[in-house]
Amino acid sequence: MSLDPIQKREKKNSFSWRLWLLVIAVVVLVPSLVILVRLHEGTPPRLGLDQEVAWIGQHSEFAVLAADERSGLRSVEVLLRQGGQEVRLMKREFPRASAFFRAGPEEFRENIEVAGRELGLRDGAAELVLKAGDYSWRNWGSGNYREEVLPLVIDTRPPVINVGSATRYVRAGGAGLVLYTIDEEVANHGVEINGFFHPGFPLAEDRPGDYLAYIGLPHDTDALDQVQVVAVDQAGNRARAGLAINLRQVDYPVGRINVSDSFLRSKLPEFATHYPEMAGSHLEQYLYVNRKVREMNDRRIMEICRNSHPERLWEGRFLRMARSSQQAGFGDRRSYFYDGRKIDDQTHLGIDLASVRQAEIEAANHGIVVLAEYLGIYGNTVIIDHGQGIFSLYSHLSRITTAEGERVSRGDKLGYSGVTGMAGGDHLHFSMLVNGIFVNPVEWWDRNWVETQLTVEP
Repeated sequence: MSLDPIQKREKKNSFSWRLWLLVIAVVVLVPSLVILVRLHEGTPPRLGLDQEVAWIGQHSEFAVLAADERSGLRSVEVLLRQGGQEVRLMKREFPRASAFFRAGPEEFRENIEVAGRELGLRDGAAELVLKAGDYSWRNWGSGNYREEVLPLVIDTRPPVINVGSATRYVRAGGAGLVLYTIDEEVANHGVEINGFFHPGFPLAEDRPGDYLAYIGLPHDTDALDQVQVVAVDQAGNRARAGLAINLRQVDYPVGRINVSDSFLRSKLPEFATHYPEMAGSHLEQYLYVNRKVREMNDRRIMEICRNSHPERLWEGRFLRMARSSQQAGFGDRRSYFYDGRKIDDQTHLGIDLASVRQAEIEAANHGIVVLAEYLGIYGNTVIIDHGQGIFSLYSHLSRITTAEGERVSRGDKLGYSGVTGMAGGDHLHFSMLVNGIFVNPVEWWDRNWVETQLTVEP
């Protein structure tokens, strides 16, 4: 039986109301359900440290990190646990900032300083416990919770250093050797002189705990205010032991160099090729090279010398360039004059040796080539790492015949002498360095000095 028009209209209206009720229910209930689901999120906070912490020493420092992007952090706590004993290092609770989402901070970081001897715990194995909770409605409103337990060792005893023999007298611009023992494995050790650190190296495989450090004094050293062996163990505990070294002053020669226009015209195009930022008059460009470029070159050399082969590669005295005459000495204080007036002062940190033009240049001792390229005022340059902080430098070469990374023996050919860089004539500029400090090569050419000052007794 068919419906009359009135019944059809009533049925249509009834369907419309039910449809609207359904739409309202969806609009209201679905977001509510989404909110409830989000409020009941089950992801616990993330926890960690800014670095690996395997030791707690006399003074240790690290940062704890926590994050919760959904409901926000409720609390963060850090404990040290040993046996049944716990020491709280830090606890932070965050008041609720919202009734719904992100009621606490999304991220947290705090530095923690620990004085190991004040903890009341013994040296030995322990645990670092990290805890964090969030503002989720999970677990009847108590939120999600995470705990991380990291094993570590408490060590508050510094290493014990015993100084053995050391070079007794060292010249300004000279070198020496220090022997010492340490009673435990350490993270870092060496000799510190006037704030400069000379790293130490194992003496021999069959002598654990025995170490050596080669030292060098800058040419302008006028006093030894701080001379000590230092060691830092795995827990960061630092030990120091005094060292008796006597400084011998040296009166280095003072010389004069006249800078001519012809020299500038011959040299500046070479430097402009490598340093296009040069500007100004010929004199201004020259001073830029003699000052700024020199500083950049010496910084590069120091960086290279910071990473030396851990084993001694050299043997005996170092070779002096064959059949050569000395043109300039180590430590010469040079005043530069142009057109009759003084324009600069610099110190010559090597020895200039001249022979025939394009003379063959040989390695002074065994080692590994760590630089073979153009280097500013030094021109074409080769630097050899002889191990344990000892380096030799060969500059002003016309041509380089070796390559970086090549292992060379005493007498192997490196290239040919020349006039590149700040050279006025064909010669070799030869330098010796100890941990990046230029020292007098004359000592290293002396067989007696090498044997008496740098030889370790078995």
